[in-house]
Amino acid sequence: MAVHSAPSASQAGQATAAQSDMRVLRVVLAAQIALGLLWGVSMLFFAQAIALGDRSGPHIEKIAMEGGAHFALVFGAVLAWRMPRESRPVLLMMIFLNAMWALTDLVYIPLYALTAIDFGVKLVVNLALCLGLGVGARRARLI
Repeated sequence: MAVHSAPSASQAGQATAAQSDMRVLRVVLAAQIALGLLWGVSMLFFAQAIALGDRSGPHIEKIAMEGGAHFALVFGAVLAWRMPRESRPVLLMMIFLNAMWALTDLVYIPLYALTAIDFGVKLVVNLALCLGLGVGARRARLI
């Protein structure tokens, strides 16, 4: 016969802290979903309109493939939201991909003298998502 006791104050405090730690990650996952859908739809369906003067097939295909990668991040964020304890590899992939986009922007913006504001915004957003996912996952003790 098992005896059930009420949770101690320290257990209740730990549960509250765990919920708070998960909240940070969920805010960043929500941002990843919203921005991923925005960028994914625009790149996948409107690649020709955002081709920046190069309307060649390979260039438009590259933009559309980047849109597909944004949808992959959305899918990863949904998986991490629904099953956070099982999502360590998904979170690591999301952190890595956002970091690679930020690093690529850090190289290509000055290299090609890209001056449109959206390049800088994309750099800041990808860096913020990378850091936010890393901090949120770390606080939730998932990585």
